[in-house]
Amino acid sequence: MPGMKEWFNKYPVYCVMVFVTLCIAPVLVMRDFTPANELRYLSIADEALADGHIVAFTSHGETYADKPPLFFWILMLCRLLFGRYSMAVLSLFSLIPAFVTVAVMDRWSLREASPRTRAAAAMMLLTTALFLGMAVYVRMDMLMCMFIVLALYAFWKDRYVLFGLFTFLALFTKGPLGLLIPLLAVTVYLFTSGRERELSKAFDWPFWAVLAGLSVLWLAGAYWEGGWEYLSNLLFHQTIGRAVNAFHHKAPLWFYFAVIWGVAAPWCLLTIPSVGVALLRHRESGGERLFSRRDKTRLFAWTVVSGFIMLSVISSKLAIYLLPLLPFLNYVFIRVVRKTGWEGWMRRSLSLTTILFALIGFAMVAGFFCFDRLPVPAEYAFVRTPLLILAGLILLAGSIAALFRVRNGWQRPVLILGASLLLGAAVLTPLQPAVNEVTAYGALCREIRAAAPEGDVYAVGLSRPESMDVYLHRPVRYVDPEAVLRNPSLLPSDAAIVLSRTKDAAASFRYSGILRESGRTCVSETALYSVWR
Repeated sequence: MPGMKEWFNKYPVYCVMVFVTLCIAPVLVMRDFTPANELRYLSIADEALADGHIVAFTSHGETYADKPPLFFWILMLCRLLFGRYSMAVLSLFSLIPAFVTVAVMDRWSLREASPRTRAAAAMMLLTTALFLGMAVYVRMDMLMCMFIVLALYAFWKDRYVLFGLFTFLALFTKGPLGLLIPLLAVTVYLFTSGRERELSKAFDWPFWAVLAGLSVLWLAGAYWEGGWEYLSNLLFHQTIGRAVNAFHHKAPLWFYFAVIWGVAAPWCLLTIPSVGVALLRHRESGGERLFSRRDKTRLFAWTVVSGFIMLSVISSKLAIYLLPLLPFLNYVFIRVVRKTGWEGWMRRSLSLTTILFALIGFAMVAGFFCFDRLPVPAEYAFVRTPLLILAGLILLAGSIAALFRVRNGWQRPVLILGASLLLGAAVLTPLQPAVNEVTAYGALCREIRAAAPEGDVYAVGLSRPESMDVYLHRPVRYVDPEAVLRNPSLLPSDAAIVLSRTKDAAASFRYSGILRESGRTCVSETALYSVWR
């Protein structure tokens, strides 16, 4: 029976995946759906099942062409198979694509590297802030990220039918970004490597036959179910409209220059400069570039640069749009350090990262003792727990251990820091039910069902309350808080009412006064919310 060391030497990437799974599995089981997107997607899937639609979707009766069908099919299948939406099951459609992405990048980039290098590379990507967050979040972004990586890997291997198939699946998962990122990356890479004549080979008829053929089937189904209005919304409003003059998430040109440091944290001081090193740096003698024009490292680097510029030019901007660039960003650094060796700027960057880890750990320990003097809202009082001390000490111990090893290389410090980050997060898992009460609607809806099993539900000042129909199985009507203050009769006397306890205490008291005057009573409270009847 092979020992742990033998298993690690033989399957280093899989060992990291198992460790990550053990650390985050409790969160996958205990977390509740957040209203901003997760609960909204479930509500759309419910509506599609009720209406018998599989391509053209609606959200509470209004056309919803923002996202393609693939992810909603997954949600609908889960509902049909299990009779409900299971967080543990649905999270796997983010976690497994994350692991597939890591496995593909490892096979593509580090097949001949040492087990420790491969494990550290996997740990680095899986603990990158946005990548780790999206690995447990029920969204389609990680699925699209996986398909983009598979598409570019298929291009590199000259498998152009698969290149077209995976590009379509990326498009079919999230929309135009899934199409544009691989197409732009391949085009820029071939031009910059002096191989522009190979564009006709990469984008020959096998690629377009698969991409165009499947797209026609999808658009025909959208027209069949939703008509020209839905198809026009899908083709023009959600593409050209968002790109030129966004109606949602509009941000300035410099937006991604600011947010990428947080998105790529905690390894951003290593990974972001490595792109410039890969593209611009020359060897010490002869003026030869560090990487040849045909090296896969330059494909990775140009994928990051071209995708970053394209996303910056597009009017609609969200930090999550950078997710497909992170695998290439991280593995550019891995390939650069293997080529150049462990250089001084890298040691200083990783040393600063370990110091920041130590400061965060110290702040967590100090925060426990200074909690009463910090301006923390009362609903977050659960944060003051001895678990915070334990998590902080884990980060402190990990940062100190890593700091002593920075001089000799990057692999051990990254493995130690990544493990301490994951273990620190795992230690705080018992807080998840309390976090759910503040960030989600599951507990609130249980109180609503207990207080008013029937009748209309009105939500005053809540964020996207209409998606609570996933839990309540009845419509939830939103009422503007200011409108209620001007005209209390907007809230019918026989309705179950969900009242938001806003940060503005005066406004909360005013709502309460109006409700008392109308003869209603507060039957229960959950975190930020009160349920009135």
